[in-house]
Amino acid sequence: MKFKLEKLLLPFVFLLSLGFRLFYEYKIPFFSSDDAYFSLRHSEYIVSNFVPLVYDPLSYGGNVILNTNVFNYFIAVWDLFLSQGFAYKVIPAIFASSIIFIVYLLAKDITKNKKTALFAAILAAFIPIFIKNTLNQISILSLSVPLFFLLIYTFLDIKNRKGLFMFLSFVYIMIEPLNLLMLFTLVIFAIIMIAESMSLKTEIKEAIGMHMVLFVLVNLIFFKNIYLDIGLATVWGNFPIELYGSLFQNFNVFETVSIIGFIPLLLGVTGMILAPRRNTAINIVSAIILSSFTLLLLKLIAFEYGLIILAVVFCITSAISINWFIDYLNLTKISKYTSYIVWGLILISLVSLIVPSISNAEVVINEGVSQGEVDVLTWASIYAEEDSVILGNVYEGNLIAYIANRANVIDTQFFYAEDRLLDVEKIYTTESLINAGTVLNKYSVDYLYFSEKSKEMFDVEELVYINDETCFELMFENEEASIYKVLC
Repeated sequence: MKFKLEKLLLPFVFLLSLGFRLFYEYKIPFFSSDDAYFSLRHSEYIVSNFVPLVYDPLSYGGNVILNTNVFNYFIAVWDLFLSQGFAYKVIPAIFASSIIFIVYLLAKDITKNKKTALFAAILAAFIPIFIKNTLNQISILSLSVPLFFLLIYTFLDIKNRKGLFMFLSFVYIMIEPLNLLMLFTLVIFAIIMIAESMSLKTEIKEAIGMHMVLFVLVNLIFFKNIYLDIGLATVWGNFPIELYGSLFQNFNVFETVSIIGFIPLLLGVTGMILAPRRNTAINIVSAIILSSFTLLLLKLIAFEYGLIILAVVFCITSAISINWFIDYLNLTKISKYTSYIVWGLILISLVSLIVPSISNAEVVINEGVSQGEVDVLTWASIYAEEDSVILGNVYEGNLIAYIANRANVIDTQFFYAEDRLLDVEKIYTTESLINAGTVLNKYSVDYLYFSEKSKEMFDVEELVYINDETCFELMFENEEASIYKVLC
């Protein structure tokens, strides 16, 4: 009976996590982030043309898109056979929720205990920061994060899973060619093994070597020219320093703990302390943690992505803590209450994760892309001239390209695009009509899009110069956004 309960509990937790995501995703008919509309637009293009959009006439008014498009192809395949809502809302939610099964497999491999592995999987069902970054966003993270940990799982038994490891390595690298996390993890793992005088088996050396070769080959094939043009800046995605710096200026210890989850953090760190030394599985987990911190310090991975990886790792290592705790309880006089105590701990853990998960989900749905923004850009898609250029902030460029179907001045695709970030900031912060006019003429802007998000981003309440009726005409507005036609 207990065995059947364990078999039923894992699918139930998966369905609970999936149901949680879909409940919020279907609250609104659109998507919650600007990047979601990049994936949506490129996936739809693949569905219609069967080839990726290599040169985008609307991004920056014309920009080369350096992207393998493997993720977009994968989503597009579902769009061919299923409804758009299912393909772009349900499928990414299934990918994200699949982390539960992978955490279970990894925790079971490490602790050799199904019950503690189930506990780890339950924690992984509601990781607040993972929900915040993947809910209703067609995010590549919904696939790449589970795939990374599945790759780790195959690596733990490389002798019997070598073929699967190589296949998943290829897929993982093709999805995110510039993601250095797996490469750093394998290199640091090798260093730890050597430092602890543990032998690296031939299969492990071959797996590490093949992954490195695949990584280099894929990068040379897809990014050779850009490596020659901008050098090592390529591995940072040519990401503007101003934007990356803002991620760390807002760092808050208490907020970080809440979005990772206090219980997984506490039990995960304790698990690492209690973990046996000179253990291959523990060494690979340690390598993930060290590589995440290293890449975060070097700003080679996004801050929240690094926290997601650490949060999943702590869910896995929490199984070690629970395993030790159960063994300890079994030695005490209250051993007959062990099951009740563990179930109580599970309930406490779930509450401590579900509450911030609900909070983050509400923020994503209520503070992401709004109906008002969609309405303003829908107006532009109907009434703005087809060859017009609309200026919005950097996190609105993909929205403008998809919903308005008009060229933007800037978006989050930074390769082969001149640095326009400071010019766009000037538009929203200057009080001078002359300065604003210079920038608007520089990029041949026809319409100026001004949203509540831009007000918050640039800490302004209004555009002072916009009151000049000889140069600007208000075309459409609501509580969330407005759009002005540039006349001079």
